[in-house]
Amino acid sequence: MKWNWWSLYWLLWLGPGFLVPECVALAIGRPQDTLSAQVWHAEGSGPTAVRYAVGAFLVWLLLHMVWKLFR
Repeated sequence: MKWNWWSLYWLLWLGPGFLVPECVALAIGRPQDTLSAQVWHAEGSGPTAVRYAVGAFLVWLLLHMVWKLFR
C-alpha cells in the first residue's frame, strides 16, 4: 500500500483523535466522557435525530468498509 498525507491524516484521526480519548475515559473510570455517552446524552432520552444520524453513519460505514458498497 502506498502511503500519502490522507493515510497519515486518517491514522492520526483514528488513533489520537478517537482511540486515545476513548481509552483514557474508560481507564480513569469516566465512561460518561466517551463518544457513545455523548451521543446518548445529546438530546435526552428516547430516539432523537442525533442518534438516528449516528446510527445511519455506522450502518453506512459497515456496508462501505466490509462489503465495499457505496464507493
